[in-house]
Amino acid sequence: MHNKRLRAFTLIELLVVIAIIAILAAILFPVFAQAKRAAKQTQCIMQTRQIITALIMYADDHDTTWAPVATAAYTGPGYRPQYPWIGYDNRNVQGPGQFYGDMTQPARNPPAPGMIDPYLKNHEVKACPEKPRSWQLAIAYNYWHNCAPQANCDVSSSYWSRNPAARLQEYGPGGKNMNNRRGFVEAEGVTDGEIAEPANTLATWEHGVWAPVCVFILGPNWFESPPADTNTKAHFQFLHREAAVLSWCDGHAKRYAYGQLKRPMFSVRKDIYEGQ
Repeated sequence: MHNKRLRAFTLIELLVVIAIIAILAAILFPVFAQAKRAAKQTQCIMQTRQIITALIMYADDHDTTWAPVATAAYTGPGYRPQYPWIGYDNRNVQGPGQFYGDMTQPARNPPAPGMIDPYLKNHEVKACPEKPRSWQLAIAYNYWHNCAPQANCDVSSSYWSRNPAARLQEYGPGGKNMNNRRGFVEAEGVTDGEIAEPANTLATWEHGVWAPVCVFILGPNWFESPPADTNTKAHFQFLHREAAVLSWCDGHAKRYAYGQLKRPMFSVRKDIYEGQ
């Protein structure tokens, strides 16, 4: 019996196979990465829906009154004298403004109690998986607000000279009658009946600032298109391929690009924009 010679790959054939594998990898890896990002975005939308559902449940249990962005309250030994709408470690740093703690810095202590926390499954549901790893959260409650009489909150907008009816009347579900006189935020939430168009009124959105609230772009004079400011745009849509996940007062959540925003989306009152 004659032994059969086994034929091996030549060097050229081996190089061709390696080149084909490299080409396929170059094609498929970006597809896999995009699919992974899309999956994380879907997870963030689902988590955002849980957060807006928690806000709605809070209102249902408080005579249809929405949670304020924050108020002064004792929440336990060692915690700051501020009761935020959502819980996070507000003792990790002093905080540069009227809110304690810094969401963009790692948590060093257990999270302070938040108003909607009893309606959430756990603390992790608040954190989109696309956020920077060291951050606690990357979400904001609508902080467009008006001021209580003689309050020290200094909110103003150049838009009000164009539309006087909007002066101190543009506020979100948790920003009615704001007051900073005692050195920290005290606010009131609106009732369901005060929200003119729940499906067109923003409750929360993802953002990249140290506090869990946002009043960005209230000040500039704009209506149909948000100001083309690079920093403002960047802190709004830094997580999901040039967009952010937003939630609305009727309970739905959706991915939005910065350029899609309209000024009336931020206010529970819509009558103030008639004729604009």
